[in-house]
Amino acid sequence: MTVDNFQRTLQAAFPLESAMPGDNVGLQIRGTSKTVQSTLCCMEITDEVVSEAIELSVEAIITFHPLIYSPLTRLDGNDRVSRLVLRCIQAGVSVYCVHTAFDTHPRGTNRLLADKLGLTAVSTIEPNPNVRIEADIEVGMGLYTTCDVDFDELLRRVSLICGSTVRYIPAPAKRVRTVALVAGSGMSFYDKVVGRADVFVTADVKYHAFHSAAGVVGLIDAGHYEMEQFVAEGMAEELGRHTAEVKIHVSRVCPNPVRYGRLPDVSEKAFSEIS
Repeated sequence: MTVDNFQRTLQAAFPLESAMPGDNVGLQIRGTSKTVQSTLCCMEITDEVVSEAIELSVEAIITFHPLIYSPLTRLDGNDRVSRLVLRCIQAGVSVYCVHTAFDTHPRGTNRLLADKLGLTAVSTIEPNPNVRIEADIEVGMGLYTTCDVDFDELLRRVSLICGSTVRYIPAPAKRVRTVALVAGSGMSFYDKVVGRADVFVTADVKYHAFHSAAGVVGLIDAGHYEMEQFVAEGMAEELGRHTAEVKIHVSRVCPNPVRYGRLPDVSEKAFSEIS
């Protein structure tokens, strides 16, 4: 498949006009190859992912998070982004970003997580009426979903599926029937959710937001990477619906830069001795 045809295939699978305003989606680096025979889908590009792409001899990387977001003032390899851009250029690998074009997709980021949590998708939180991927299927950011579980059961599911220790404020009512879901940083949608959902599940929630939510809406922060960790497989599956000409690999690299845990020598006893 030619590079131009590959871009048209990606546009059909992940329409860029469905992305959130200001998001840097689409082609970010054009490689040296005139054709694309294989591609690597990943959540985001790290040194390990570039090495994986080189080892697999792919001509293109499809990344969820944009590699280039803020303006690049220089390409000297002295910072993470410029180093990775240089490595991709040197390897001749194209880079294409889908980010919020996949977030808003009816089979995208939020639908993947909702299905895994056993939640029934009803409608988007912020629909995009100007885009249709398929007839009569709504495109938009976030999801309102339904269920009929105790809050503790929902909390258990979120923690189990996301593999995280969640931060939360309990829902005002014990029984949960409507859950709003925005994988990743979704607190900009908080005001839309209040009054419409029993619980809001998202990530990157600030401390004072928990104060605001107390007694108003259940709020669960499951972690940014933890909520989006399924996107590479989802992107690969969706792309596979649109082409059989390109071999599609799913990255096996964990790109999460965050490490968790309590240091072995930090105990209450040790802390009391220090203080």
